[in-house]
Amino acid sequence: MDPVGEGRGLTPGSGRRVAMILAAGAAVVVLAGCGAAGSGAPSQHGGQQLRRALRAWSGFAVSASPRALVLVGSQVADPASGFPSSAVKLAYFERAVAAPRVLPPGPPAASGYPLISAGEAFTVFKSTAGKGPPSAAVLKISTVRLGVGVFQTDRGPRRLPAWLFRFPGVRGAAAVLAVSPARIFSPPDPPAAVPPFVSGARLGADGRTLTVEFTGASSGPGPCAADYHLELAQSRQAIAVAVREHDHSTHVACSSVGYPRQVTTVLSAPLGARVIVDAASRTAVATSEPAQAS
Repeated sequence: MDPVGEGRGLTPGSGRRVAMILAAGAAVVVLAGCGAAGSGAPSQHGGQQLRRALRAWSGFAVSASPRALVLVGSQVADPASGFPSSAVKLAYFERAVAAPRVLPPGPPAASGYPLISAGEAFTVFKSTAGKGPPSAAVLKISTVRLGVGVFQTDRGPRRLPAWLFRFPGVRGAAAVLAVSPARIFSPPDPPAAVPPFVSGARLGADGRTLTVEFTGASSGPGPCAADYHLELAQSRQAIAVAVREHDHSTHVACSSVGYPRQVTTVLSAPLGARVIVDAASRTAVATSEPAQAS
């Protein structure tokens, strides 16, 4: 199995890979009750963490049609063809952009979603400015129109209504999601600076077999390897997941390398419209569904 990333030098002690431990943080937990998967004695902290993740998503309207959007990426899709110079690129990512005096209001709805205006979309665009050095250049917007952009959601990439901002000399447009915030669900008060541990998930054709992907130690019997199993808690709105590690450490030095790993479990009921949630960060996990037969 190929490593994902390699640290510098060796780390003595438990044998767990340092990069793996730092990424996992508090996500390696066990559920007390609530339909846990896997085995082992439950930890109080683990159960509380999973329950907090479920509470964060308790307001998700799982039965709404169309289903509320759950984004796992940005509301801005950058121009796919790149930029003609580093100065233009810096100006773009620092949002050193001058808007036209008049921006189109647009229709109230499209594709079943209520929409924001181009002016509101420009405000969203400006709010995503980078934290780098200030730009000496200022970009002007040449055209603005309502179109379609591709955005990453918890159920894969979606083509959604978007305001398309074009700039002179830049091939392609910046697409800003035009869907009203009222139709986008985000959990309140996520933990500060906690990265998600679970990086993705796949749903089987039966709607119940769930495979979770993450970065961990290598597989196998060696002293620097580890086994994993999935712990989860379920509600009507979401399924919170965490990964528990069983390392093989024997006080040897192990390099800090992370490997792509996965673990599979079978849900007690089909996933349906519920959201898969990483327990540590309380953020949605991008979950791919089986392809529909044509």
